[in-house]
Amino acid sequence: MASRSRDPARTREKLLTHATTEFARKGYDGARVDSIALRCKLSKNMLYYYFESKEGLFVAVLERMYEKLRTQQKDLAVRASDPASALKQLVHHTFNALLDNPDAIRLMNEENRHKGKHIRQSGRMRDLYNPLVETIRFILERGREDGVFRAGIDPAFVYLSLSSLCYHYLSNQYTLEVALGVDLGSEKARANWLAHITELVTMYCTSGMTAMPSPPTSPRPGRVTKRTATKRPIRQSA
Repeated sequence: MASRSRDPARTREKLLTHATTEFARKGYDGARVDSIALRCKLSKNMLYYYFESKEGLFVAVLERMYEKLRTQQKDLAVRASDPASALKQLVHHTFNALLDNPDAIRLMNEENRHKGKHIRQSGRMRDLYNPLVETIRFILERGREDGVFRAGIDPAFVYLSLSSLCYHYLSNQYTLEVALGVDLGSEKARANWLAHITELVTMYCTSGMTAMPSPPTSPRPGRVTKRTATKRPIRQSA
């Protein structure tokens, strides 16, 4: 096995490519550094030279995965479109980015199983997603000025809505097919779902809709609040 490479960038990319497959298929606990090094025809020491540890390698895989998804969302490019079209394009780009990267769904499922402890070490997530939230804010504000979108919409909620609708369909496709008795993997079914969720997100943002109220905060069990407490009538003694 080679102990050193003359092209560090290429070696690093090769390691990340094979590590992505390993982690996506076997999860963090099941993945083996030896297997990744073997597929890359490199020594395990070379892998540690670039990433220091298995955990460091997994963090790098997650960063690369999120960077790839964010690039495919093309959120900065959609700013040039009118607000309604820009919002639709963002939904489409998000759905297609996840559709084209099934390993990304597996990696996100795995990292959520670990409660995000690895990606927290990165410190890059906010830098990756702040531009996206700002683009949505820009689209919503311009749409409000044009009379297309209503006021008072939280851009983070918009993204949570559209990304959830895209993600859940793809991540749970096979169990939903059994439960609902429908083929969700066909091009027609995916096109219909994409049209459906695009309409849902657009309807939520349009000026004709009234803002949805925030859900009330439920009091903790066993705790009486001023709002929930009721006054008992005072009985007068006979």
